[in-house]
Amino acid sequence: MNMSTESKKPLLVLDDISLSFKGVKAITDISFNVYEGEICSVIGPNGAGKSSMLNVINGVYIPQEGTITFDGKQFNKMKPHTAAVMGIARTFQNIALFKGMSVLDNIMSGRNLMMKATFWETALNIGRAKREEMEHRLEVEKIIEFLGLQSIRKTPVASLPYGLQKRVELGRALAAEPKMLLLDEPMAGMTMEEKLDMSCFIQEVNRNLGTTIVLIEHDMGVVMDISDHVVVLDYGKKIGDGPPSEVMNNQDVIDAYLGVSH
Repeated sequence: MNMSTESKKPLLVLDDISLSFKGVKAITDISFNVYEGEICSVIGPNGAGKSSMLNVINGVYIPQEGTITFDGKQFNKMKPHTAAVMGIARTFQNIALFKGMSVLDNIMSGRNLMMKATFWETALNIGRAKREEMEHRLEVEKIIEFLGLQSIRKTPVASLPYGLQKRVELGRALAAEPKMLLLDEPMAGMTMEEKLDMSCFIQEVNRNLGTTIVLIEHDMGVVMDISDHVVVLDYGKKIGDGPPSEVMNNQDVIDAYLGVSH
């Protein structure tokens, strides 16, 4: 586990976030911090507001109330482009890859924000475009090696098994060199072996690259194994927030998962 939260500073501060759709509340007055260098799991029953919370963090949804502070800058309205530029990357429940493109090209697409060449330089592969292509390819090759994807680097992702596609999506998010990585159910639908692999990669990203990670996960074994910090949502409200062992002994959390409160 990482050092205690008292000795770290928050990278992300969510303060009294409320979000509703046509009067139906998805999130109600939720506040929590995510500290630099930690793995924070957001858990809760289906419909608890977990994905909505990730969508608020990276600007897909704009909350009606509350503020988001990321890396010392406060926002009432975070926008997806701003989030990406500031260093927030995201994977999704449903794989969002370019299925006809190779593993290498999919991961390369994650570096688009860093490319400075003009449209014509890129189209003609001249000037900065040629130099950038080489520099970015070197970085992408490091990610491919890091994630053990060398043998399939030229393979179209559509022909890969599900677990490998999820790993490629992780690679594309890492290509943006994020400060914070948002993972929306990165292990959903995986075999036990694939889950173990993904858990190891998430921990390696956190430890070796120093990336702060926020993930939604349903597998409590995984949550307990890899998390430094757990936030529990139920019906759009926060019912738990703290170290895994503390949260799992919280009676409100036990009731929510056992169905007592439902």
